[in-house]
Amino acid sequence: MTSFLTFAGVLALLLTEGALLARLLLRSNLRLSLAIALPFGALTNVLLIFLWTITSVPLTPISLLGPHALLALAFGIRLRKETIPPESTPVGTVPRTRAGTAITIICSLLLAVASTYSFSHAILLPTFQYDSATNWTMRSQVSFTDRHIAFDPTEDRGMAKPQYPFLFHALQITANQGQARWNDTAANAILFVLSLGSFAAVFLLLARSRGRLHALVTTTLIVGIPQLSLHLAQGYADINLVQSLLLSLACLAAALEETGRRRAELLASALFVASAVWTKSEGVVFGLLPWLLILGTYAWKLPSVRRDACFAAGVALALSLPWELFAWAKGLSLTPHSSDTMVSFHAEGLGDAFFGLMSRGSFGIAWYVLFAVTGLLLMLFRQRDPRIERRSFPLLAWGWFIFLTILFIYLMTPNVRFLLNGESYYRQMMVPSSILLLACGYCFVRKRERVS
Repeated sequence: MTSFLTFAGVLALLLTEGALLARLLLRSNLRLSLAIALPFGALTNVLLIFLWTITSVPLTPISLLGPHALLALAFGIRLRKETIPPESTPVGTVPRTRAGTAITIICSLLLAVASTYSFSHAILLPTFQYDSATNWTMRSQVSFTDRHIAFDPTEDRGMAKPQYPFLFHALQITANQGQARWNDTAANAILFVLSLGSFAAVFLLLARSRGRLHALVTTTLIVGIPQLSLHLAQGYADINLVQSLLLSLACLAAALEETGRRRAELLASALFVASAVWTKSEGVVFGLLPWLLILGTYAWKLPSVRRDACFAAGVALALSLPWELFAWAKGLSLTPHSSDTMVSFHAEGLGDAFFGLMSRGSFGIAWYVLFAVTGLLLMLFRQRDPRIERRSFPLLAWGWFIFLTILFIYLMTPNVRFLLNGESYYRQMMVPSSILLLACGYCFVRKRERVS
């Protein structure tokens, strides 16, 4: 009971801090503020632990929870001085129908099944994934015991890949503050809450501009990707990378449609891109680089966006580069494997690279839908069809950029062995499939349900 209350207190502190920051930054209502609270809290937490890492301050309840309490207090005081108008409820023109009700029920059931699976594996069962026991959760446990982030050069203590950024580890370490010993349930529970809040926030952000039914279908398609559903059991940082990128894309899309909140939403998008960089090594190539390219495209086409875009880009770089510089100075590899820079074409992987996406069950119908819908959208774009939102089309480039980058990694480097063995290739393809589904959701015109 004591362990549960301790964890609940830490979680409440992070949620309070993140919700206040969301309210200040996005002027969001209570639901969105609570949903997006822990994603914000995860970023402030890893930046705090990075500060203590470079200054050699031990990771203790006082050094970790004290600053979070001060940040929450500062945000609360600032919020009291702000005048935030209530968010108006939009009235749409789409009536509720039997078909819409049936779709809502089906999607809700599918999301409930995914949530139940995630809850049972993350909270009721102990860590069991191989990579978690040798890298992710193991590194968190070793760091918790050391009271410093572990960068072991060997695997003598059971942890591998010290070159990985540590947002995942930082959150698990903070969740265990105040525990008498390492608590595996607390470590995984905090990640479960992070996933729950992240996908709820994606749904709410999309619903704000496209309507609840549209958002529900899109969110269900993303969560229903079989590979992604499995990762909701927690234990790998790939799901956290996906969540950060989805939130960044949703905030970027919102910024381009709502000029009144543009600067704040671009800033939020920048913060979540930085979260991706602090989550996995791929965050730079899958997140920061395409995000900067898309933001630059919008700034070039829309002069009114340029000042805010430059500010957001500066924030993203300022929060992302410290990890890269730290890893370089510490002599850590900036790629997962030392052979990642050995480039040569591996034709033996071509068949698995393409047909594996369609036939092995890791993605269900996701890639069939994506190829078909992308083709349809391009056709409608050329016809200037009013059913599509033309401003959202550059968002599709984000997902396809990641897709092509992954193909390059697995067909042009020794990583082809992980493709042929059916290992990490499918985990990584989970990223562009989810990004593309959300981008497709934004490419259709604004529709909202009638408010009853």
